Amino acid sequence: MKTCRQCGTMWDGYGGQPRAREVCQGCGAYLHCCVNCHHFDDTGSGCTLEGTEFVGSRDVLNYCEQFRMNDSSRRAAENRVARAKMCWEELFRR
Repeated sequence: MKTCRQCGTMWDGYGGQPRAREVCQGCGAYLHCCVNCHHFDDTGSGCTLEGTEFVGSRDVLNYCEQFRMNDSSRRAAENRVARAKMCWEELFRR
């Protein structure tokens, strides 16, 4: 499920990704911004991809070509895989 990171409103737009200037129906924030991207990491420097340019404020419009709208179900599946991989490595590390 793809949602706005600011207000949680579900995005049900046409296509797989929001257009560059598309705004949230709930709060009016731009959807094509770092905080709504799958590659954004709150804890680190921002973007998890190497070679991306610094864009300044993470919650304003940008034109990053690697932008992928954050999908909570996809993120949950990736977290499950990462946890399983970590458990597997812990099991056979000894």
